[in-house]
Amino acid sequence: MDRNLRLSLIIQAGDRATRPLRDIAGGSRAASQALAGTRDRLKDLERAQGDIAGFRALKMGLRSTEGELQAARQRVTELGRAMGQTGNPTRAMTRDFQRAKQEAERLERQHAQETRQLGELRTRLGQAGIATTDLARHERELRRQVQGTNEELTEQERRLARTADRERRMASGRARFGRAQGIATGMAASGAAGIGTGMAMAAPIIAGVKAAQDYESTMTDIGQKADLSRLKTEALGKGLLVAARAANQMPADMQAGVDALAGMGASVPDAVAMMTPIGRAATAYKAEIADLSNASFAATDNLKVPIGQTQKVIDIMAAAGKAGAFEVKDMAGVFPSLTAAYQALGQKGTGAVADLAAGLQIARKGAGDSASAGTNLANVLQKISSPATAKAFEKMGVNLPEALKKAYKEGKTPLEAIAELTNKTLKGDLSKLGYLFEDSQVQQGLRPLIQNLELFRKIRADAMKSDGTTDRDFAERMKDSTEQSKALRTNAATLAITLGAQLLPTVNAGLKAVNGFATWIGDAARRHPTLTKALAIGAGAFATLFLVLGGGAIVLAGLMAPFAALSFAAGALSIGLLPVAGIALGVVAAIAAIGAVAYGVYKYGLGGLIAALTNFSPVGLLWMAFSKMLGMLGVTVPARLTDAGRWMIQGLINGITEKLTALKALVIGAGSNIAS
Repeated sequence: MDRNLRLSLIIQAGDRATRPLRDIAGGSRAASQALAGTRDRLKDLERAQGDIAGFRALKMGLRSTEGELQAARQRVTELGRAMGQTGNPTRAMTRDFQRAKQEAERLERQHAQETRQLGELRTRLGQAGIATTDLARHERELRRQVQGTNEELTEQERRLARTADRERRMASGRARFGRAQGIATGMAASGAAGIGTGMAMAAPIIAGVKAAQDYESTMTDIGQKADLSRLKTEALGKGLLVAARAANQMPADMQAGVDALAGMGASVPDAVAMMTPIGRAATAYKAEIADLSNASFAATDNLKVPIGQTQKVIDIMAAAGKAGAFEVKDMAGVFPSLTAAYQALGQKGTGAVADLAAGLQIARKGAGDSASAGTNLANVLQKISSPATAKAFEKMGVNLPEALKKAYKEGKTPLEAIAELTNKTLKGDLSKLGYLFEDSQVQQGLRPLIQNLELFRKIRADAMKSDGTTDRDFAERMKDSTEQSKALRTNAATLAITLGAQLLPTVNAGLKAVNGFATWIGDAARRHPTLTKALAIGAGAFATLFLVLGGGAIVLAGLMAPFAALSFAAGALSIGLLPVAGIALGVVAAIAAIGAVAYGVYKYGLGGLIAALTNFSPVGLLWMAFSKMLGMLGVTVPARLTDAGRWMIQGLINGITEKLTALKALVIGAGSNIAS
């Protein structure tokens, strides 16, 4: 049977069974509930009307999206064809192509989402009995139903007023029942609140342990690559957490930076030491940690700058970046290739860093963007000592290698020397630059350097004196609300990892013990299959017992309801509501039957419970539950069944009053054994 149909039948059956109580004894409360149900039905009808309108709107939107998607795909095709026909696509063409692809992908996602939403709405309408192929007819039917429901609301409001008098007569009995029910609800709610509080307290602890496990796992990966001991790896991990907070970067991002540096050849301790200035610069200048890591390691590896001067390297780049349009985040991307070329020219140290940073700033004046400026300067460095360049200078009467040696002895750098020698050789006529350098990119990089040589020297000198530039910019950046929000996330992440790490030894010890026990059980199960089966049955029975005992609080809370119902039934009899009293007594009988089973668990042990479950008869329980009600209605009930109901109620009362102390001792003892 369909799940929804079963649910519908259950609801209908429950409605029929409790209708006498709601209609006769409930008074205005029952009428109010019926009124609320009608209003809910009206809301459902109005919601269906809204779904129809939404379906139409969504269908129109989908058609519009399809048109836009087709146009976007056509745009991608046209741009791709244009790029394919061009041997060397421009950056603008590439950028337009990427943007067109992104727009097409966005429209595809939007189209898929709208299609899915349309299908869901069609399904929902179909479940409501509305065919999307005949919306107009369904709209007319819904309007008719809304009108009928409104008329029903008017009638129910009239009935509500008529039952007000009977409601006043039942107020006293209902108040007594409500107080008892409130106490029972409070008991159950307190237990649920305790469970909820425990779960809420455990959630951050569990999250912290998980964060610490993930962090520890990544540090283990890093330590394995460097062949470090676990103790050394753990110490470096703690240091990296400190660096993360100091740089306002998430621990995972700092780990990625260390991993990148280690992958390029840096030792892990050196990589951790470099991450604080790198991370702070990434925050200050919104640069990528990976790019700054590459640039910093390039300075260390190619230009032989000591690890301890990583902060100085970044300060130089930052100060030079402030002097023009070539920013520090752009320098980070081109430094690896430039430092390798400058190393080939014999340059090293922070002075070489300043030379390149200033050179990039000047090269930017002759280029359309930072990427082109970096390429131009790289070509200049490659041509300084090339044979073709030496021959070109020789034709102009200059021995370039000897001239460069002399310039280097005078303290000039390669960029400085080539700019001076080129200008001197051409006697200031830069229109003849092509006689010495045929490469147009070399010309584009060298021309602004010759024209702005004094500015180049000033930028370089100022950059060399730039101590603390990054720290000042970092402090200024940290005043942004965005960074303050990120600081909260960073501190929360580092705190979670730190606290979680304190619990890891305990967690690991527990897991080790559980794993060892599981291994032992598995081995024993293979060696002794018969014993294993017996243990499994015993464990299942033991679990069943604790399920019963664990529901004790809820059972006690529920027991208050039938006694309150008895009082309520007495009041109902006083005003002639015999069916209500019968129903109340029937509820008591049903709960008493359940209580008798619980009492049997205690009195006869687990074997008795298993036997009771084995011989369980739903028909018998239902008959006992309604026997009292049938008797009140004048229906003769067999004496044995009547006696059985009376005995069960008396047994329940006796069991509760006489065995509470023993039950308490049993529960406490079982709990203590489990704890041990």
